[in-house]
Amino acid sequence: MIRVFATVLGVLAFVAGAVGLVSRYLPITNEAILVVAAASPYLTIAALIALILFALARRWVLTVAAALLCVVMIGVQLPRFIGSESADVPSVAVRVVTANLGFGEADSGTVADLARSSADVLVIQELTPQAAAALAGLDETFPHRMLNPEDKAFGIGIWSRYPLVDTGHVEGYQMPMLRARIQLPGVRFPPTLLAVHLAAPWVQPLQIFGDDMAKFPATLRDLARDAGSGAVIVAGDLNSTIDMQPFRKFLDEGYRDAGEQVGAGLTRTYPSKPWRKPMIGIDHVLVYNCVASSARTVPLPGSDHRGLATTIEIPVDPTASYPI
Repeated sequence: MIRVFATVLGVLAFVAGAVGLVSRYLPITNEAILVVAAASPYLTIAALIALILFALARRWVLTVAAALLCVVMIGVQLPRFIGSESADVPSVAVRVVTANLGFGEADSGTVADLARSSADVLVIQELTPQAAAALAGLDETFPHRMLNPEDKAFGIGIWSRYPLVDTGHVEGYQMPMLRARIQLPGVRFPPTLLAVHLAAPWVQPLQIFGDDMAKFPATLRDLARDAGSGAVIVAGDLNSTIDMQPFRKFLDEGYRDAGEQVGAGLTRTYPSKPWRKPMIGIDHVLVYNCVASSARTVPLPGSDHRGLATTIEIPVDPTASYPI
């Protein structure tokens, strides 16, 4: 009887793990796939439970199947924890922090302190007019800025210690996007920065999210083409995790996720609550023709997100090759 009970529980756990793995490779056509794909790192535990239960029940064929499932699921997550080797070439470090203010409700003092201590470039999403006014004190430390404050979730902004040139907006998305080049001392070709906030997949029709996700690879391709040998940094709330198939299409354009590149793990940023840690990482910094050397999440009291603080090494020699 115990063997039967263990086998039944093992089958249920195995199915949960397998569904989690398969969901990573499916288009996000409904909310169920969205949720399961986002939860897939945690469903690795279900595969491990299935392995233990099948072994206890002495179901050896099922045990082998569960072991294979565990190997595959751990294998797809492992790169996020071990990172990759960085290229040893001359570079200039620029600290990039992205922070979603949660309808402008994040504590402005904390955001300002974070920026002054950890950022050379600060990218803000959900920048309301009130939040922009509260952060006006940053102008002294960050004399170069490009701000587009709007009500609710529609505002975005960039503060920079370095001059911003060739600035503009990227049209065609639900939320505004800002594009600029950063004039870094010692770097021949100014790196391109894109401040981004893609549409959320909830509280509105999923199709809006799908449209943004489908268009974004072309925008990334255009940025890379226009940058030539120069670097590209994409920072913001992408409203998707690396476990979602549409997000990994961004990486097909030659970009790397900063958190994955340095082995920072799941870099969970959402939903941030005072009484518990976030569950998923939807805030990202993507890099092209440059390399992330650090990535960590940082608290934003008052917001439903944590921020993401990164250090990006921009090549001095634009012909240097970097791992992608």
